[in-house]
Amino acid sequence: MSARVALRCPRGDEAASPTPVTVPIPDAVRCTHCGDVHALAPASVNAQGGLQGCTACGHPELYTQKDFPRSLGIAIVVLAAVLAPFTYYASLGVAALVDALLYHFAPNVVLCYVCRSEHRGFSPIPKHPRFDREIEERLKFGERAVMGKPMRQGGTAGAPEPEH
Repeated sequence: MSARVALRCPRGDEAASPTPVTVPIPDAVRCTHCGDVHALAPASVNAQGGLQGCTACGHPELYTQKDFPRSLGIAIVVLAAVLAPFTYYASLGVAALVDALLYHFAPNVVLCYVCRSEHRGFSPIPKHPRFDREIEERLKFGERAVMGKPMRQGGTAGAPEPEH
């Protein structure tokens, strides 16, 4: 599987079509939403093909989540809840099992805290931790952030998981 980046258009909230990229990353790409050419950060990919930072904006803080459509997960739970009285609530157990299997087999996607670009197919080394609300608060509110931790030296590459 080749590495792909789904860039968010800076002019709108819509996600541009996933733009296929290969290592080395090109210096610029044309946005499929607005048509503008946007600079990329090819230095964000290390020699092993892993991410040191966002390839779209160059920011060093990224997080990992499962690449699974949330609406499908919600639909499974709602269907199980609707069927629960008719299945003597066994459908809830089946939904939990299906959820666990989907979670186990779903691939990871790495997202940027700043521009929300989605990175798929890159080397998992260095590992980026799961979403951390404190990092998001610091980036969103700056000095006004109540919970914001100071920025990690080198970003989130190889950082430990959040404590919560």
